[in-house]
Amino acid sequence: MADESAPPASTAEKTPWRYTKWGSIVLSPDFYIGVPSGFALALLPALNKAVAGMATTVLIAFGGALVAMAAVVVAVETIFVTLLIPEYQAAFERVGGGIKAAARPYVLVAWVCAVGALVSFAAALSWPGIPQDTWWLRWLAFAPPSALVAWGLLGSAQLVSLGAFHLEQRSILIKAIREFRSRRDGTSHNVS
Repeated sequence: MADESAPPASTAEKTPWRYTKWGSIVLSPDFYIGVPSGFALALLPALNKAVAGMATTVLIAFGGALVAMAAVVVAVETIFVTLLIPEYQAAFERVGGGIKAAARPYVLVAWVCAVGALVSFAAALSWPGIPQDTWWLRWLAFAPPSALVAWGLLGSAQLVSLGAFHLEQRSILIKAIREFRSRRDGTSHNVS
């Protein structure tokens, strides 16, 4: 008799970290390029008084840009939804995670943009109260908004590429369905 407490063989196989929920986020170029770039960018207002004088304006601009990027994400996701013909939906359901996994990048970038906008506006409001002689506190206030705006910008670009990929795949699927139907209809006419 098999041990009932042991996991089934299919779940006992370990998924490489790259393909886990968190691995796919951290190892995605939008994260590993965007977040460190944003943290590095935050050194400018932290160490340069002239740049620090414009920080409130830049933080408000970051918030506005993130709101605009969230709108782009909604538009790209709308295009993605329009691609879901029944045959393409069936193809998604055969892939691990299904449609929910396919929509995850859109949801993630939308959250990055929404949280980034809120953090940017909060940092803009608090910036005038940060003492000028505390560079590390200025960096700490500017780093999260700049990291989120870089992550959101690169993530939005990746979503546009992902949307183009889905458009291409849908086109290939429709062509295959059309060819199959024409062959099927052609053979059914020959038999009659």
